[in-house]
Amino acid sequence: MPKLFPLLLVLLPFSLAAADELTQSASLSGEDDNNGSTATKPLSPNQAIKDSQQRSADAFFRQCYWAVPPIKADTNTLPAEQIPVNIGAQGLIGFTNKLSYQDDVILTQGDKTLKADQLNYFADQERVTAEGNVHFVNGELTLDAQRLEIQLNSDEASIYDTQYQFHGRSGRGNSTKIYDNGQNLYELSDTSYSACPPQDNTWSIDSSTLYIDNENDVGSAYNAILKIKDVPVFYFPYFTYPLSDARKTGLLFPTFEISSTNGVTIVQPVYINIAPNMDATITPIYMEERGTLISTEYRYLLEFGRGKAQVEYLGDDKIRDDTRYLLHWDHSASFAKNWRFNADYNKVSDDFYFSDIDTDYGTRSDNQLLQTAKLSYLQSTWNSEVEVRDFQILGDGDTPHKVLPKVAFSAYQPIAWKSLQFDLYSEISRFEHDDADVYTGTRVHVEPKLSLPLYYNSIFINTELKYMLSLYEQEVPDGVAAYSDLESSVTRYLPSFKINSGINLERDFSFFDSHYRQTLVPQIQYLYVPYQDQSDIGIYDTTTMQIDYYGLFRNNRYSGYDRIADADQITLGVSSSILNAQGKEKMRFAIGQSFYLSSSKTELPVYNDPDINQRSDADRSYLIGAFDVNFENDYFLSMGMEWDYENNDIVKGNTTLEKRWAYNTFAQLNYRYIALTEDEVDLSNMVNQVGTKINWAIDTQWLTFASYYYDVEFNHTYENIIGIKYQSCCWALGLSYDNHMLPYYGSIDSLEDNYETEQSIKFTFELMGLGGVGFKTSEQGLFDYGRPFYLQ
Repeated sequence: MPKLFPLLLVLLPFSLAAADELTQSASLSGEDDNNGSTATKPLSPNQAIKDSQQRSADAFFRQCYWAVPPIKADTNTLPAEQIPVNIGAQGLIGFTNKLSYQDDVILTQGDKTLKADQLNYFADQERVTAEGNVHFVNGELTLDAQRLEIQLNSDEASIYDTQYQFHGRSGRGNSTKIYDNGQNLYELSDTSYSACPPQDNTWSIDSSTLYIDNENDVGSAYNAILKIKDVPVFYFPYFTYPLSDARKTGLLFPTFEISSTNGVTIVQPVYINIAPNMDATITPIYMEERGTLISTEYRYLLEFGRGKAQVEYLGDDKIRDDTRYLLHWDHSASFAKNWRFNADYNKVSDDFYFSDIDTDYGTRSDNQLLQTAKLSYLQSTWNSEVEVRDFQILGDGDTPHKVLPKVAFSAYQPIAWKSLQFDLYSEISRFEHDDADVYTGTRVHVEPKLSLPLYYNSIFINTELKYMLSLYEQEVPDGVAAYSDLESSVTRYLPSFKINSGINLERDFSFFDSHYRQTLVPQIQYLYVPYQDQSDIGIYDTTTMQIDYYGLFRNNRYSGYDRIADADQITLGVSSSILNAQGKEKMRFAIGQSFYLSSSKTELPVYNDPDINQRSDADRSYLIGAFDVNFENDYFLSMGMEWDYENNDIVKGNTTLEKRWAYNTFAQLNYRYIALTEDEVDLSNMVNQVGTKINWAIDTQWLTFASYYYDVEFNHTYENIIGIKYQSCCWALGLSYDNHMLPYYGSIDSLEDNYETEQSIKFTFELMGLGGVGFKTSEQGLFDYGRPFYLQ
């Protein structure tokens, strides 16, 4: 009799037919799920809702499967053959070679229970039968049948007119006969399966024969018919599915889209399980107006690292009349204990690829694609690395220099005197360029530093002294007037001194019967870097960094080492936070400004218009302010501003206000502003933009969303998205309208007359539990959703 119980557990649901994300210990992992135009590999049931913005799996189960019993773990620790079997019945009749239990028969073994009208044991045939209202239940399964037979000497078993329901998850079905050959192979005749809750027959799969092979962990269905509301909609002569969370080769759910440019788009991904440590997804994408694009994603986990490669190819784009392609490869590896290798390569065929073709490996707003590889060696007090770096620039932007290569060395060593420490950074970088008329060069930079951080109760004093030595060997093309100041060989040496001090103050207070703690951190910093004329050095990897409150206390306002700004300045700042009784930050405020004892003379050159190179004679920086607040976990406000006190103008500003409700329902309004400086003439640097994002959960099944961004300065819409999603316990449906601005690379003066837009309607449909995992609860477009606060 105990042989019956493991037999009944093999009826694993079709929901496991989904190609699962692999766990890191045995296979691939770490890939983001997405719901873009190219279908994604669905997840196993326990991973189906793992995004932080999704409803929890527990909440989803409680809502949809409230009538399904929960899983109960078996607490028995003895082997199955040693667990006692107890039988009770109204009557017991003994015959020669036969024992018959009759009326209200109940058999129990551990957590397993079998009920029937009659239970017979045939000693001479070594056969057991149960007849009439057979009911079996354990911690994972409930099964009802009319008859079962077990041949004890061969372990063969047959169950007739069966209905089953899994516990704690979706999956139920019926079969006219289940046959077990005793060797882990099961045959189900005239079977039906559905992952919908009890009494919900939205969809089911019926098959004439279903084989379950536990030895190879696979199920095979013949003559299978997909039914929607008992109406046949698709016929499968044959298909297979896994019996566990293992991945399985097969079709994933298609998506459909209609756009003003591409026409009808049909996406049909095919998942291929290559090996336990590698898989692939081949996705034909039919675009009515362009042609058929083939997208291939390959993921691997090998001894030398893990990574992903993506190739997209459209042989003849009927609109662009050209061949289109995308290449992506990322790889990371740790080996020989201290070695690390990382690579990231991205390339597309043309400037308009991301605007014309939806892909998971770029967005319509991307204009710079990274191509880099880095090899690092790490120790506790030092590390080194070798890196090569290049970019593909989309549009008319300036092409940056290639780094071929950079060799860097860093070291850290505490010194046995108070908290004094020594740091060293050094690098040798070779810069090349595709344009023969652009300068190239080699840079050697060495930067030793001594720092002394001191803390006395609430007072801190951090002192830093460093010396920066740079050597440049440059190849400057002849006859280019803009490069007339550049020298073939340049040596630059600059010391730097900085001292930063402040006080950490705290106080406790109560407000409306709630207890809070306020921190107040005033600080002052002095920075000195002498001036050296650097106009004879080209710009290889340096740009001006954005300034916020914390950026006021940097050593240099430029990234890279091609320009080191001279400084003789004092920076004053104060920040304050309010924390609740649980230590959660509810409000943060900061304001600061730098005062120049002497004006900085170092500026970045603008080679295409040297007349713009003006040196500022301001005696102080803009006033920088930031404010973040969380009102009762429902309202969030974030603000930042740069204020030109002399002209009473706001130079930069951003404001985001958000209201949140349950089920990830929110409404967000944001505004960004960047004014042109006095010397700027390029209107493309002007930003005056208002936008909103809304996610509105009507209930736990219906979700609406919208996104709208408008340029106030040039009076045009960047993006307008509106959509609705429905997700029940059995199926999910999505419908959205998207009207967005295509990339524009022309003159800003003619933007209003020449920019183009694209409209599209997107339709998605999934059957939950049949490879479907539902939809994410937020929609992305040109402008990604961002949390408006940075509180801890």
